[in-house]
Amino acid sequence: MIKDIYIRNPEDPNYKYGVLEHSDPIESIISKIKIILGTQPGEVFGDINMGVGIENLIFETKLNKAQIEEKIKSQFQLYISESTDYEIIPQVSFGRADGYDYAVIDIFINNQKMLGILVK
Repeated sequence: MIKDIYIRNPEDPNYKYGVLEHSDPIESIISKIKIILGTQPGEVFGDINMGVGIENLIFETKLNKAQIEEKIKSQFQLYISESTDYEIIPQVSFGRADGYDYAVIDIFINNQKMLGILVK
């Protein structure tokens, strides 16, 4: 059985104290999603295509919602090996509040919302 390092932030409401490693595939998927979304293309030595560069993708391109979702989904399919066994769907929505624009990226794994990310 393969184990992964447990990387949830202690401020996460689902954080489990004292856990250092895990073998839960959903937890692995969530960890990989966070890494992919938080990585700029070109930051990973040996694979310049890995990463979404989420802030640039959302705010510095002229891509629409469907194009952004497809770009994120294609990264998931390339870099999350569990995507062959689990359906991982990003849903992007945009808004404006208090003078700034924002985007919300909800991640569904097998039709269950598992993660929400606010980009502002």
